[in-house]
Amino acid sequence: MTPASAGKQPERWLLTSDGHEHLVEIAEVGLRRRLTWSVDGTEAATKTTSDEKVVLDGGEHGAVGVRLPTFTGPARRVTWYPPGAQAVAVAQTGLGGTDFDPEPGSKAAVREAWIREHPNLHAARRTGAAVLGVVLPILGIWLLSRIDIPWPSIPWPDWDLPSIPWPDISIPLPDWDLPELPAWLRELLDKAKYVVPVLVALAVARAEVRRRRAQDERKQRPTDLPPEHRPQP
Repeated sequence: MTPASAGKQPERWLLTSDGHEHLVEIAEVGLRRRLTWSVDGTEAATKTTSDEKVVLDGGEHGAVGVRLPTFTGPARRVTWYPPGAQAVAVAQTGLGGTDFDPEPGSKAAVREAWIREHPNLHAARRTGAAVLGVVLPILGIWLLSRIDIPWPSIPWPDWDLPSIPWPDISIPLPDWDLPELPAWLRELLDKAKYVVPVLVALAVARAEVRRRRAQDERKQRPTDLPPEHRPQP
């Protein structure tokens, strides 16, 4: 571990399923992160990476999918997929599975609690970030066009290069007379590149909120409790 991260405690995510204790620890290693997944105290998989989407293959223990932030901050989600032939493939899609819970009192736990308490505000923030992602590049290009940069004048040599006799290739392409798109459709397609990212961000944020609610309900079912804690018929 690098000196910068030597004194920093790893981020911990916990899950109890079918009587087994799962633990995922995420530690910063320079500009990368080391993820370690253990089951009942025994290491099942580990990986050091700088990717945002990580899948840990635990073999007979299944797979774990981890969603990490782009820069800094706690993991966005840690999900366990039960053992099976397609566990790793399903983990890569990010669909289904059972979410881990962040360690109580951690930054990840505070973030999760805030999202559950303010689902609409969370969706609004995600949408606002998408709007900024669209507006800021446009604003930056506009500002650059307004700035007169005094570029230096470089005395490049005036080379008289020979002309290359390129062959004149004529390909008889078909001349299709396609109908012209209506003006309203052309305008809609022109605006779509700005609107679509915002709509996608809103849909993703809403889906995250619904997923958290479904996960909370799923963890309350008796079948998801350890065998010794399940109610007897």
